[in-house]
Amino acid sequence: MLTHFVPSHCQLAASPRRSAGFSLIELMVATLIMGMVIVFVLGMFTVQHQTYMVVDQVAETQQNSRAIAGLVERDIRNAGYKVHSQGAACGVDSTSAPDILFLSDADAIAAVDTLPANLRGVELGASPSGSAPIAPGALSMTLDDVVIDATPTYDTDGNGSDDSDFREGGGAILVDLTNPARGVACGFVTSVTAPNAVVVDFQNILGPAGLPPDLRLIPAISYQVSTPVGSPDRLERNGVALAKDVEDIQIALFFDADEDGEVDANEYVGGAGTVYDNTIVDGATLREMRFSMVVRTAADDPRNPTAASTGQAIENRSSNIPGDDGRRRRVHVTAVRLRNVQS
Repeated sequence: MLTHFVPSHCQLAASPRRSAGFSLIELMVATLIMGMVIVFVLGMFTVQHQTYMVVDQVAETQQNSRAIAGLVERDIRNAGYKVHSQGAACGVDSTSAPDILFLSDADAIAAVDTLPANLRGVELGASPSGSAPIAPGALSMTLDDVVIDATPTYDTDGNGSDDSDFREGGGAILVDLTNPARGVACGFVTSVTAPNAVVVDFQNILGPAGLPPDLRLIPAISYQVSTPVGSPDRLERNGVALAKDVEDIQIALFFDADEDGEVDANEYVGGAGTVYDNTIVDGATLREMRFSMVVRTAADDPRNPTAASTGQAIENRSSNIPGDDGRRRRVHVTAVRLRNVQS
């Protein structure tokens, strides 16, 4: 009998093979784990992106506030240059809305060494005919000249040549030299017609006169918060948008009435618990000004869009402060000594 010998490797090759790959359960488990990882990674990315957006907006807000504060500080330091001390600054104080600030416009006055000899050592200002405003509102004024230093600074008629030291959109400060107890009045210049006519929209008025008045109108820089329809709040300088998302500005002024160099009771007006009254202030004793502003981010905090921040009440602002609205806010306070005002 013949016996066939079959090699062992042939026997193995003939046996059925196990299929390569993963089972359905393994695929489902792997897919689930992968999905969890993707969800976690996307969540981390979303959080990081939202954090970046908040940090970026806050950084931009702080940068804007510093830039604004630098410009305001410059204007405050220069206030009173070559003009009567009473007319260095004027404000409109409000406890339920942003304040308005007017500062004498040093840019409109040439440097002392470039002034005509007859104007060196002279306090400059335009002399208006007629009387001071008797109520807030527009007043047409005839001046001896709209140029106060013999060299015009602004082109008011658009012909390419400067013709005035007053400008539309800017401000004006009115003082009475023979009656300093009347305080100071201020408003926005709405029209300039060289050589001697301006229209000022006065925001307040002088106090009652005693002696025959000797009025002077001084060109000024104006700062106010505006809320155009359909646009965010913005800070305007001379009627031109300086920065958006500025929610509030408040001013407080230190009048050193007894000239002892110290802040005594009732000498810092416009701050918490006090009111600035333009009809009684004596600008000759003005020594320091505090300018405070609230700046907010342009968009809501995406991590907490309905209750991220509340409006800030500063100085003597006490009402109409916005509630929670998802914005981040920063308060910037600048205190500046006026270097051009002397008793």
